[in-house]
Amino acid sequence: MPAELLTHKPWPKPAPYNQKQQQAGSDSTIRQNAATSAKPIKSKQHTNLTLHDWLTIFEFIDSHPNVSQDRAVEHFKTLQTGALEFTQSTLSWKLKERPELEKCAQSHPNALSGKCPRVVTSPEVEKALIMWVRSMEEKGETINGPMLREKRKRFEDEFNIPEERRLTGDGWISPFCKAYHIKEYWRHGKAASVDIEADRFNFDETSLFAFAPPDRGLATRQMSGKKKEKFQITLGLAVNADGSKKLPLFYIGWSKKPKCFNNKSLQSFGYYYHNNKKAWMTVELFEEWVKILDLKISAQRHFICLLVDNFPGHLISYNPHHIQLEFFEPKMTSFVQPLDAGIIWCFKALYHQAFCRHAIDLDKAGQREIYKINLCEAMLMAKEAWDAVKPQTIQHCWEHTKIQAAKALSSHPTHANPCAWGILRDFAANNSISLPIAETQLQQLLGRSYVDEHWQTVLMAVMNAEGDAVQAMAVVNKLATAATH
Repeated sequence: MPAELLTHKPWPKPAPYNQKQQQAGSDSTIRQNAATSAKPIKSKQHTNLTLHDWLTIFEFIDSHPNVSQDRAVEHFKTLQTGALEFTQSTLSWKLKERPELEKCAQSHPNALSGKCPRVVTSPEVEKALIMWVRSMEEKGETINGPMLREKRKRFEDEFNIPEERRLTGDGWISPFCKAYHIKEYWRHGKAASVDIEADRFNFDETSLFAFAPPDRGLATRQMSGKKKEKFQITLGLAVNADGSKKLPLFYIGWSKKPKCFNNKSLQSFGYYYHNNKKAWMTVELFEEWVKILDLKISAQRHFICLLVDNFPGHLISYNPHHIQLEFFEPKMTSFVQPLDAGIIWCFKALYHQAFCRHAIDLDKAGQREIYKINLCEAMLMAKEAWDAVKPQTIQHCWEHTKIQAAKALSSHPTHANPCAWGILRDFAANNSISLPIAETQLQQLLGRSYVDEHWQTVLMAVMNAEGDAVQAMAVVNKLATAATH
């Protein structure tokens, strides 16, 4: 073919394949493909031991005085569980530092988990600072890094700390928070803005399949299923933080005048009842309920805080005068709402118990359909179940959500010691007695029964008085009366 008629470069002819055959079953091929049990060599990484580990090693050496350091190293290295790897030179070095390490073990709550001892330049300032943080928690107040830095500066001034021992900047804040398990938390709602637990309420709705029999049970063989009962009513529940006040149930159903009530208004039977097509809460129903509650609270010349979730049906235009309406943060309701923390579950469990007892009564009476009840009976059982929820259960659910301020000084056996309160009164009245001196006197008086956390509230209350002896003495006398009676 002429060269000018070619439209592309001709493909090169392939070279012949190298078809040299390998000998099947040769020794080299078999050895290359053979499996092996050899393990890869692990790189030797230096791992520091925690303070708790070194104290454990010291206890072993004390209990085995005739064991050499090399034998001690080998003993911990060959333990089946909890092996510790270290060298003899490291052990010798740590034994020389043993008094300092044992002293650091009690320096802060997280000391035993640390690998390097945390240097504290001013123990008295750090002690006062952590007590201040905990006192602010008890008050329900929020603090941040700049406030922590400023408060430390003021404590350093009060304790006359030399300039070379003072800490500046923010570098000390992170180790301080880690040592005392201080973390950053979001605050949800404003439940702590109301001082009295009896004045904090939570409201929420729940669906109740009032006629539905148990979907599982005991039998000697597999039972055939029945048609599920889909009838439901909505219940609105409201309760305060200490469980002393449970508001009447808010019923929402389908029928305006159920036949079981002889076509009479349910309000005449003492029920707060409304109806709509979906038997669910709406803005209009919730607003009417809030208005009625606001009138009752105003008649008592009282104020409450009502916590609700951010369900659209709760976004009302009415502004109550005696109710502080607060909403939980979005997507956090299941974590911080007390009713969802177990109160509703307990209510439904009590209802189903009553429902099953009613079924047993019908079976004894010879009824064929033992799970058949009407709306009147269901509402009565719901009311009785709500009344049966114990205040202790409600209190535990509120405490579980951790949306309230911490409680005040609790009573401990050492609080009954009048000499201890005498030391605290001297500390409050005499500005020359510093915080470390007062703590040392308490430790000498109480000995092993002294627990630092038991006295932090009263010590910090005196510090917060900032030299005002009258105010400090009044606080100490008040706490002493509460703790000893």
